Amino acid sequence: MESAGTRPVGPEEIQAEMERFFAHLGRRKGPPYYYGKVWVPMCDVSETETEVIVVADLGGVTKRDVTVRVVGNILVLGGVRKEPANAPRRRYRQMEINYGPFERSLELPSPVDAEKARASYDDGFLEVRLPKVAPRPGREVTVDVPAE
Repeated sequence: MESAGTRPVGPEEIQAEMERFFAHLGRRKGPPYYYGKVWVPMCDVSETETEVIVVADLGGVTKRDVTVRVVGNILVLGGVRKEPANAPRRRYRQMEINYGPFERSLELPSPVDAEKARASYDDGFLEVRLPKVAPRPGREVTVDVPAE
């Protein structure tokens, strides 16, 4: 006996329902306090003969809310994009702009001198220029293997 409001479900209906469910998860944005780093900015990494250049698209992020660090051979960009304080209360029909904290780690293609790095921020684009350093030549190390 079927209970009221239910109907038999076959494999096709289950698959369609699961696809709708996972598609919905991809569009949903959770609260920043729960998910930690909410979004990841798009970046371009290029190099010339003398430097590595990273450009990050940070539209809507103020300069004071951006951090730039170099850890070994990794450039770490971080910060937060805040929702406009004066925006009226809205009932969203579609929401694609992410707000909240972000972090992006990029492996640099060449060794750089982090102490001489320069950054500029203009029209929502952060540009970081890192001077290259000559790669240190590898050195040979002999490791003794004890005899048993």
